[in-house]
Amino acid sequence: MTMAKLSTSAASLAVALWIPCALAGDPPAAMTADDALTCEQIYAQVDADLKRAQQERDKKAEELRSQGRATKSLGVAALMTGGLGGTGQAYQAAAEAQADKTMAMSAPPPNPRTEHLKQLWAQKHCVKR
Repeated sequence: MTMAKLSTSAASLAVALWIPCALAGDPPAAMTADDALTCEQIYAQVDADLKRAQQERDKKAEELRSQGRATKSLGVAALMTGGLGGTGQAYQAAAEAQADKTMAMSAPPPNPRTEHLKQLWAQKHCVKR
């Protein structure tokens, strides 16, 4: 087999393996039956999505709190030892990593499905009762 055929075959195999993974990702924002949804169904779906997202944020926030407690402990150790043995540098690195994680979580990306349902809610002139 020549190099051209080999590289073409490898590329074809890679694409064939990648397509199902790409399709199995997040559900599409718009689904075929969306037009048939009632205002109550739209509200229920958006409410469920928002509750699920809140639960995920709460779980991540708890993880950050426990990591923050560990970082504070490292800071106390650094203060008590006067920064000996690299504790000061370790504390600074841990605090910076903690701040980076907190900033990344502070603005979660919008859910395309929820945004689509909110648009549909407005288009159908739905009102919360």
